Amino acid sequence: MRKIKEAMCAAVKERRYWKSGNIEVNVRKDAYGFEHVEVRLHGNLIWKWNEAEDMTEFTLAGWNTNTTRSRLNALGVHVTQRNWLPYYNGHEICSNAWYVVN
Repeated sequence: MRKIKEAMCAAVKERRYWKSGNIEVNVRKDAYGFEHVEVRLHGNLIWKWNEAEDMTEFTLAGWNTNTTRSRLNALGVHVTQRNWLPYYNGHEICSNAWYVVN
């Protein structure tokens, strides 16, 4: 698994398309030429970066699983679990909501 996470992070850093098994990194440009990088797990969008606003956001997409948290943690988002509930930076979060990385 570590090699998959390393390859995923490299693709995000280099802003290039990459896919392996159930994880995919997509890069697209909007109408103004700004890049958007997206990471999908099992087809669910779990992480995105917007060049125009230099903003990173994440969600568990309703799946508070070890795999989802592991992929997000590899991307620098500190998501953990306590008593079956997800936490971001020590605060409980909803598994369906989007959060801005700060």
